[in-house]
Amino acid sequence: MSRSLTNGLVTLVVGPGILTHEYAHYAACRLHGVGVHERPSIGVFEDSVLVHDPVERFGADLSIAVAPTVLNSTLAFLAALLAHAAVPGGPVWLWLAVVFGFTSFPSHTDTATLFSTSKSLPRWLRPVGYLVAAPIRAVTASTFVAGLLVFAWTAVVVLTARGAVPG
Repeated sequence: MSRSLTNGLVTLVVGPGILTHEYAHYAACRLHGVGVHERPSIGVFEDSVLVHDPVERFGADLSIAVAPTVLNSTLAFLAALLAHAAVPGGPVWLWLAVVFGFTSFPSHTDTATLFSTSKSLPRWLRPVGYLVAAPIRAVTASTFVAGLLVFAWTAVVVLTARGAVPG
């Protein structure tokens, strides 16, 4: 199967999560004053990537990289709450919970500059930057490892929400 056809099928299944993932990057860029070249959109037959100006500060770079984890995990939890509560559309909410969970981790490209921007930190704080960047880069370096972790993370979020619903 061609790469563009695969991207098209994946986009159909997890499109809402992809869009919120990219908008999380967009919001973090705006928050830190990083220029963005265009608003996020879903590329049905190609990868969806937010194109922004280079980031030179570690704090901004880290924030932009992990923003989808914060936003999509929150959305996954809220959708899972609705799926487990007695509200209409339970299966749709559960699908959205899984979609947001599966698209919550940053990609390898999202974390590519964390080590280089660690150099922007004061000399005494750089080791902390490297200690923060290392596990994030390690997780995103392997699609297999990232896939296993995002699956586990999604399960934790959905099951935690289930436990939060009385009944």
